[in-house]
Amino acid sequence: MAALDGKSGLVYKVQTMAGEAVEAQKSEFQLDHDATRAAAARLYGLGHSRREIAVAMVDYLSPNGHGRALSDRLVLARRKLRGWEKQKSFRDQIWELGLIRTDLQTGDILNGLVQKAKRGRVDAAKLALELTGRYTPKSEQQPTQVAVVFTGISRAPAQAELVEADPEEDV
Repeated sequence: MAALDGKSGLVYKVQTMAGEAVEAQKSEFQLDHDATRAAAARLYGLGHSRREIAVAMVDYLSPNGHGRALSDRLVLARRKLRGWEKQKSFRDQIWELGLIRTDLQTGDILNGLVQKAKRGRVDAAKLALELTGRYTPKSEQQPTQVAVVFTGISRAPAQAELVEADPEEDV
């Protein structure tokens, strides 16, 4: 139950991140529904699990505690997150955030690819060369159509003279 107290390691870090994200989007006193969803989507996009997000955002996902125990509020928070996960718009929001995060790491990804290629990984070398346009896999090569056009060449004369050779003469 040490993870539920909100002060240990990763949980504390996630709570701090969630708190900062939520505080940045806070209106006067209460967070509206869309801002809460956006903060949760941001945490999902960063790779956090449903449990971590529920612990970090329990006060925002289950604000009306009515004297409920923390474990009961966490159940409600996870249930709300599970419901949002079923909505395509929420998953699309997570996808967009994940794409942005991946796009920002493209340089590191390419550097890693080059390092693997330098170490002798043929597949990494082929991919790196393909990305730079210096290699085309055999399966993707299209046969080239060749058309031979003869124009401007005159034909041999149609008349030919037939000459019989004398078998006794040396030519």
